Amino acid sequence: MKIYLIDTEFLSWNKKQSEEHLRLRPKSQPPELIQIFIQEIFTKHVNQKILYIKPTNYRVYPYRISKLTGINKKFLDDKGLDFKVAYKSLVKFIPKNSLVISNGDEYKILESNIKINKIKKANKKIYFLNFYNLIKDSKLFNKYKDLNFIPVVMIKEVLKLKLKSHDAKNDVTTLFKCIKKIGIQKSDLKKYFKHYKLYKI
Repeated sequence: MKIYLIDTEFLSWNKKQSEEHLRLRPKSQPPELIQIFIQEIFTKHVNQKILYIKPTNYRVYPYRISKLTGINKKFLDDKGLDFKVAYKSLVKFIPKNSLVISNGDEYKILESNIKINKIKKANKKIYFLNFYNLIKDSKLFNKYKDLNFIPVVMIKEVLKLKLKSHDAKNDVTTLFKCIKKIGIQKSDLKKYFKHYKLYKI
């Protein structure tokens, strides 16, 4: 089984913006992906992919996204892929029966983007594992033991990392450094099988 770490960035709206642009973008509209970074771990070879995606269902590009991620509308207009193209690239990159680890339920965001873009899924079977399950019992994160989720920014604080937040590649780097710090080995992942989420991409 091949193991991957994944992170995404997507269009999101704070409460004020949701109210301002309610007529343009309903609160119920799913967030659109703009960046995906995925990297294979527990391998001697560099095997990774970064995808920038041009959202097509929004009407006003949230200014907070440019501020948070550094990814602006012009860049995506020029360099961003259509989600259907990005989806095919991602499906091709991830082998069947792989385990994909994410800090949160990235598969839900992926699924919503598949639906809003009306894509017929390839139905390749993979598994997702929430990163939280790997670190919640670590002594390093004792002060967060009452939380149900530990954001990447808090993980960076614990590890004393100075990486820009809200960048999918940097966030994957943070997760990978955390795995190494805790000493998780590939064989250890079997212990978390009950937390694997079967997903057909």
